[in-house]
Amino acid sequence: MKKITILSIALLIFAVTPELSHVGLSLSAIGQPKTPQPPKKDDPKNLGYVSPEFAEKVSQQEIDQINANVETLLLTKSCIRCDLRGVKLVNLTLKNPIITGADLSDANLSGGTFEIADFVNTNLARTDLSGSVLIGARISNTNFRKANLTNTNLDGADLRFADFRDANLSNANLRNSNMDGASLDRASMGGTTMPDGRKNQ
Repeated sequence: MKKITILSIALLIFAVTPELSHVGLSLSAIGQPKTPQPPKKDDPKNLGYVSPEFAEKVSQQEIDQINANVETLLLTKSCIRCDLRGVKLVNLTLKNPIITGADLSDANLSGGTFEIADFVNTNLARTDLSGSVLIGARISNTNFRKANLTNTNLDGADLRFADFRDANLSNANLRNSNMDGASLDRASMGGTTMPDGRKNQ
């Protein structure tokens, strides 16, 4: 009787052991942490003339349109009411460009030379025009809010009703410019040469 009982117990243990082993493996697998997957990265944008900082705010479709507009401007010297936001065109030289009504906000046009340029009704908010030459340019009714115009040459420019609020005009040259109706609230004008030739301290 004892032999049968011992044999039965042995057979029972033998039968159950694979199940326990299987369960143990399953529990072990469940308990193991999953390997973290790296986050999916978006395909890098084709920026062209658009600055990386501005590109983060817009779609690739908008970037493509802006780049197409820049090509039009460079080829024809004209881009009326174009979207040119956030472009980087440092040290650019354009003769008689017509950019009436264009949006150049957040652009970098520093060191550029724009001869007899037409920027009437243009949005140049937060645009960097430092060190640029805009002698005799037509820039009336233009938005220069928070623009960087340090050391910019605006000699003889038409700046009527331009909005220079919070702009930086330090050491800019405004000699002979027409600033009738222009807004200069909170503009920085240390060292600026005024229309009458007087230089601010």
